[in-house]
Amino acid sequence: MTTKTKSLRISSDLNNAINDYLKVTGESFNSFAESAMADKMENLLDLKDYKEAIKSDDGTHFTIDEVAKELNIDL
Repeated sequence: MTTKTKSLRISSDLNNAINDYLKVTGESFNSFAESAMADKMENLLDLKDYKEAIKSDDGTHFTIDEVAKELNIDL
């Protein structure tokens, strides 16, 4: 995988908070930033999927017992 360089401007307070976090975790800034951005994108995609699912919800719901019975799972 090739990598690309990006730069960003952040406030001094946020920079200090990130540095404190990195000292505690031992994580690199790149690892932290990459993970945080990936999490943010995943959350946005999850929210999009959730909103689409709500639109197609026909109101049918099942209890956990009904699902377990259908899947032949003993609770």
